[in-house]
Amino acid sequence: MQANVIPGVPVRMQQDGWWLDDPVDPIGRRHAVRRRDSGKVLLLLALIALGDVLVWDAAPGINLALFAGVVLMAGLGLAWPRLSARTRFAIAAGGVLSLLPLVDLVQPLSVLIALVGLSLCMAAVAGLSRADVLRGAARLWWVAPVQSVSDGAGCVRRVGEVSLARSDMRNIALAWVVPVAASVLFAVLILAANPVLDRWVADVLAFDISGPGWGRVWFWGVLSAAIWPALVTYRMRERLRARKPVRMTVRRPGLVNAGSVARSLVAFNLLFAVQTGMDVLFLYGDATLPEGISPATYAHRGAYPLLATALLAGLFAVVAQPFLAGKPMLRGLMLLWLAQTLALVVASMWRLDLYIDAFGLTRLRIAAHIWMWLVAIGLGLVVWQIWKDKPTSWMMLRSGALGAAALYACAFYSFDGRVAAHNLSVKDAPDLALLCRSSEDVIPAMAAVYGPSWRAACVSFYDTPEVFEPADWREWGFRNWRTRNSLRAMTTEAAVP
Repeated sequence: MQANVIPGVPVRMQQDGWWLDDPVDPIGRRHAVRRRDSGKVLLLLALIALGDVLVWDAAPGINLALFAGVVLMAGLGLAWPRLSARTRFAIAAGGVLSLLPLVDLVQPLSVLIALVGLSLCMAAVAGLSRADVLRGAARLWWVAPVQSVSDGAGCVRRVGEVSLARSDMRNIALAWVVPVAASVLFAVLILAANPVLDRWVADVLAFDISGPGWGRVWFWGVLSAAIWPALVTYRMRERLRARKPVRMTVRRPGLVNAGSVARSLVAFNLLFAVQTGMDVLFLYGDATLPEGISPATYAHRGAYPLLATALLAGLFAVVAQPFLAGKPMLRGLMLLWLAQTLALVVASMWRLDLYIDAFGLTRLRIAAHIWMWLVAIGLGLVVWQIWKDKPTSWMMLRSGALGAAALYACAFYSFDGRVAAHNLSVKDAPDLALLCRSSEDVIPAMAAVYGPSWRAACVSFYDTPEVFEPADWREWGFRNWRTRNSLRAMTTEAAVP
């Protein structure tokens, strides 16, 4: 965007072309800011009203995803002219992917995914480049509240500057009397014709100033503070993009050096060889364990410590890589050690499977299995990186993407449902106390085994999972809908002779 520059008149234009800062005409610039902000204030009020309708006095469900999606689309719509088509598509797709876990089930993991994903989307809406989006998304958490407070204080100051002169009052009347009066008239007619909307408005307005209705006012305040930064992302761009100055430092020899890496790799290979040999004898072979140590005990003792060992091994491999360049012997020792570490991870998986066969499945054991696979694949990436002389950033980027994809998939995976299905199918005496204290996801599996009287199996534990019944469409969730459909289908089949 270009501007006509008058010789001798200093003019500064922001890169996004949103406003001109003309020190010669500060009053005109101030009026332009007021006009822009007045439209955004109206949009803010509309979004607060929508948030009140969707979220207030309703259990978390699809309402959260819908409201967050509308706020994101509002911010994207305001920034639409200054974003490329590719960026617009990336923001829209990222918003959908971030909110899908909330549609399935509102839980801490899905909320975390939504917050991280929406932060990245808002950083992109602010116009940050791909290299700055991650930093901007992290800085958004403290820049956005500061922006809300700053703009709120500025709004209060501007209100205080309003002149009550007769000419100003006449201009205000000419600008607002007709739209306000006509809007009130149409609102009254619409409320008279729409009993549902009339009840919503009555619920919003009917609260005791000295009573619990103030909770709703606080809710509006929180909504306004969360929504406003999404409408003015362009103002935060420079603060989101701020980078620390690069300082040139001389690297001094530390505890990790070529000599310590070489000695460490020799010692690590010998230690891991002992453990690998014992696993071959006791886990995969027919060697007899010492008296007092059962296979289940041997398996359980090693599952989680070996996983921690593998994680530390991967960390050491990343730190030690700068000292491997030009040293084929050290590279060979590192690859041999990483191969033994992979063998330990495989042994950990085997141990965990043996323990699950003996004592059943739990949420923690499922999570451990997932992390073991992630560690194994991550170590494989480290081996490939060293073998092909690829930079550390290549491995870190792929490992981070792998971990993020695993967390995202876990948001759609019912851990409790899997635990119930496994334990009820393979164990003669499943741990009913564990199942009865779980979420509603265990109910279909329990109903399939115990029939309509499945609640009787939980009577002795004084705790029974209950199916959540949404009060209205705002509380709908995809996973809860699947659970209710499964139970309804089982009831129908049982009723058919």
